[in-house]
Amino acid sequence: MGEEKGKRRRSRMTLPKSRSDLEKITEEVQQMHEEEHHHHHHHHGEIDEALLVIELLLDSLNATVNTLQTRVKQNGFEIARIYKILSYIIEALASENEEKKLEALRKARAILEKP
Repeated sequence: MGEEKGKRRRSRMTLPKSRSDLEKITEEVQQMHEEEHHHHHHHHGEIDEALLVIELLLDSLNATVNTLQTRVKQNGFEIARIYKILSYIIEALASENEEKKLEALRKARAILEKP
């Protein structure tokens, strides 16, 4: 008996003895399955919502990237215009010939007047 005190007793699983016992077990299993199925669908809904949010964020980021690319191209064009204007101004300052100075300044002015 001393040996049995230290050991845990295992409870034996009993087989259903009547049809009503079997039906009760079947109902319990079905209820458990329905709860798992509902829980599983609940996670699918959360995943679908998360994916939708991610998709919307990606669309927003793509629109922002496109806007920034357009601005970079426009700024690059404007920077090139500034360099051309500066080159004509430097040419005018470096030239000793008055006619060449005026011509360089006219070219710089023409670039400034273009939209």
